[in-house]
Amino acid sequence: MAVSARPDIDVKVRLVLLGALTLLSGYLRFTATSFGLPDKFRPDEELVVLRALDFTQDWNPHFAIYPAAQMYLDHAVLRGYAMLSGNDSDFRLSFSANRGTLAYLVARRTSAVLGTVTVPAIYLAALPLGPDAALASAAIMALSTLHVRESKFATTDSAAVFWLVLSLAMVMRMIRAGRGRDYLLAGFFAGVATATKYSAGAVLFAIIAGHLEGRVREGRSVRESITDPRIYLAGVTALIVFLGLSPYVILDWDQTVRDFAYQRQYFLNGVPNPLASYGWTWMLLHAAPDSYGYALMFLFLIVLAWAFLSQKPGTPTLLVFIAACVIPLLLSRWLFYRYLLFPLPGLALLAGAFLSDLVESAGHRLDSTSARASVFAGLALLLSPSALSDLELNNLLSRDDTRTIARKWIEANIPSGSSIAVTVPPDAMPYGKPQLSRNYRYVPMQSLDLLRRQGVGWVLSDSLPAIAYWSKGMSSGELVALEFGATEMLDIDPRTGSAARYDPADAYYAPIANISASERPGPRIRIWKLK
Repeated sequence: MAVSARPDIDVKVRLVLLGALTLLSGYLRFTATSFGLPDKFRPDEELVVLRALDFTQDWNPHFAIYPAAQMYLDHAVLRGYAMLSGNDSDFRLSFSANRGTLAYLVARRTSAVLGTVTVPAIYLAALPLGPDAALASAAIMALSTLHVRESKFATTDSAAVFWLVLSLAMVMRMIRAGRGRDYLLAGFFAGVATATKYSAGAVLFAIIAGHLEGRVREGRSVRESITDPRIYLAGVTALIVFLGLSPYVILDWDQTVRDFAYQRQYFLNGVPNPLASYGWTWMLLHAAPDSYGYALMFLFLIVLAWAFLSQKPGTPTLLVFIAACVIPLLLSRWLFYRYLLFPLPGLALLAGAFLSDLVESAGHRLDSTSARASVFAGLALLLSPSALSDLELNNLLSRDDTRTIARKWIEANIPSGSSIAVTVPPDAMPYGKPQLSRNYRYVPMQSLDLLRRQGVGWVLSDSLPAIAYWSKGMSSGELVALEFGATEMLDIDPRTGSAARYDPADAYYAPIANISASERPGPRIRIWKLK
């Protein structure tokens, strides 16, 4: 029987469902946060954790590639943990054992907390779009494999997304009510987000667009909207909070100029990696489907087309926000897949609004319960590949990395003090190598005769075709020489097939798509003993 109105889900039922999604989100994000430890296989964690441990003499991180807010937050959490452990005099003593493993674990779980509470945060952001939109947006965020993965590590991405989502929540309220406190909080959370990661500053465009959309819907002219003091309140608040949480961006201006110049060359020129590319084609055919999954990517494309035609409050603002996130990624010559985290909240909110619209449209033909059940069953079907990838990722990261296995084998079988010949990547960053103690020394690969004359008795190769820029392995000529002049002692190949897909620009050795085609993280590692 058709109905003219669509009853909303009972508040208690919605809260129970939100609680279940949050618990599921926490389970997915906290699982395998000990990945690789005591070895550190997630690049860039050291940029945050080591500085968080180092704020003892002053608060200057001496580093401006990242703003400082997450370093300060991790420092506070680490210091609090040390105080509870009884180390009040020098909090770093609590983290000195086992190569700082505990510090990395605490910082990772801080990221996991922020990643988990992003689910109720986006529910709050979507509530002005309707309760169905809120639940749908929360479900998408809870199961997004990209967000699950990046919430496990002591980097800045998941934390910045959390603060960004809170700012969007205030923007959605600005559009409808326009209260001064909504502007104030939108600016506050935008400042925290930008002080956590610069790219989260895209939310400032959402604040401007939300202000203009809301005031125009009230019947004000653009001129009246521009002169409205509330938008300046949001902007000034964001600036003050940003500078308060990352003051040395200004106070240590020389460092900022040097680091920005360093980053600029990568933004404009990238690196000579033939496996990675950039631009619309690369994003639509590789980065986005690998990061979001084909099912979610299909939903997001439909949602974007719908949003351009929709008159629903908030959709123009969300489109502006997504554009502000995506355009810099298209201009850059070096696109890390994890950067696609930042448009994800906007896409999830639009998807929630779209699905809420579907429930309303279906409610004219079906009863409200059947309409809602049909739409959410379709969403569950679209999210099932993401849920499977989440479980596969956690299973993979719970297994020993090939580099850990190789390190333990070397420590057990190769005499301390030995030199080991390895191939060296273009920028000499040995991400694919086992992380050995100073009792061992890596030397560049040369002819076997020259290695013997130098007293080198061992050769190690790390190879992974999908990210060969970082782990290219031995050349065919070197392999032939090793076949006749050395004995292979160890061969660990993580691949069970060739279909696992990685971010070829990133030195992270776990696949992001087709995860089951890899048995464990890491490259293929082979070790030979010279005859």
